[in-house]
Amino acid sequence: MLRYWRPEWFSVCLLSLLLSIGTAFAAWVASPTENVPLCTAKNEQHFPVLIADGAGGAIVAWSDARDANRDIYAQRVSATGEMLWNPDGIPVCDTPAAQSWPLIVADGDDGAIVVWGDTRYGNQDIYAQRIDASGTKLWQPEGISVCTEPSLQDGLKAIADGAGGVIVTWEDWRNGNQDVYAQKIDGTGKPVWEENGVPAYKGEGDQYDPVLIADGAGGAIFAWWDISTPDWNIFAQRLSAAGVPMWGLDARFQSAPTTGSPAMPICTAMGNQGGPAVVSDANGGAFFTWSDYRNDPRFYTSAQLYAQHVNADGTALWQKDGMPICTLAVNQQQPSCLPDGAGGFIVVWWDERDIFADIYAQRVSAAGEVLWAMEGVPVCTGAGVQREPRLVAAGDGGAIAYWLDYREDFGDTTEDAIYAQRLSANGEVLWETDGVPVCTAKKEQISPQAVVAGAGKAIIVWSDARGEDYDVYIHRVP
Repeated sequence: MLRYWRPEWFSVCLLSLLLSIGTAFAAWVASPTENVPLCTAKNEQHFPVLIADGAGGAIVAWSDARDANRDIYAQRVSATGEMLWNPDGIPVCDTPAAQSWPLIVADGDDGAIVVWGDTRYGNQDIYAQRIDASGTKLWQPEGISVCTEPSLQDGLKAIADGAGGVIVTWEDWRNGNQDVYAQKIDGTGKPVWEENGVPAYKGEGDQYDPVLIADGAGGAIFAWWDISTPDWNIFAQRLSAAGVPMWGLDARFQSAPTTGSPAMPICTAMGNQGGPAVVSDANGGAFFTWSDYRNDPRFYTSAQLYAQHVNADGTALWQKDGMPICTLAVNQQQPSCLPDGAGGFIVVWWDERDIFADIYAQRVSAAGEVLWAMEGVPVCTGAGVQREPRLVAAGDGGAIAYWLDYREDFGDTTEDAIYAQRLSANGEVLWETDGVPVCTAKKEQISPQAVVAGAGKAIIVWSDARGEDYDVYIHRVP
């Protein structure tokens, strides 16, 4: 057989081997019309969420209907885009009842804690599971209960507690109206606070869309919008590591939303305020941003962007009811924030100053000074509408913004896309004008989420309708 050997065959074989190795270890694709399929199992996969895995990759969880009812699945993706667990993921919880709306936080040991809404006992309750870096479940096989109080729990949010556990907050109907409750679970899966949670706020009226951040001392800072008065207002509370309220307890702040438990008013200006976002000030306090209709109290068609800085003791450091971030007489909505690494924060939002919604951003110092152009810098002013902007850190004092983009949506079917842009610490756009495409595949892309994947890089995951139904795709930029 050796007499048929030709030297050039060696080059061909070597090239084939190198290509196969490259394919095995570098699965990211550059094309925004292709991307990397993370899960294409039958039926729909929705609401993917992710954390960095500590090795340049990510752990992703999502709601999965492959077995007719909705379950929670997860997958780990390497820094090179390889799927490290079973094809189409591993089940985190697949009981016969429906599980949905997963959340995910890092456990501090290269694994993850996944939280979800669960209907195994009728009304939606809250369950959680911890998985290690290999995908092994560390708590009870079908998860541990966070709250199984018989009423409805909804609007879940979760953060890492900084000690291997998780703090969860939600909207809760146990008192006949919608209040804000929370629970802390330690790294072994045991509840730290009262069974079924403690109130971050309970009282008359309804409280909506709670958000939270860690306070750096084992507790958390919460914000929500409150409709216990004719106007919608923004309130906040800090719970200690023991789940005890720390704000709104002295005579200055007796104007809690109603006669309920204590709370600190962030903004009670005339007109409606809603859609709060909160980010740490790195000193135990927080920056709050929201959309504010105080200048449009009757029609609610144009909201401006306002912010407030509250220290660890619950003292508001800026002017009453907040300072303006953008006050153009148009609509500014969906603020998303992150710390700037220098004591301030960066905020991004969608803005209708040019008729169709575009993406703008601003950097604000700890003293409340806007550091970029007045009324914000343009991130994307391309054709069509841009929505749902979010931020991840770029590692240099700047940020990577990403959003849903409808610049090609001119036909009879929805043509979503996902774009991203990098901003320097000075507010300069560093990538292509109006952003780089993350996904421009046909049909709908929804609910994108991202994490940092090294300096100036991000991994973005979303639910995608390019196939027969919704699947989960993932992409790294740039």
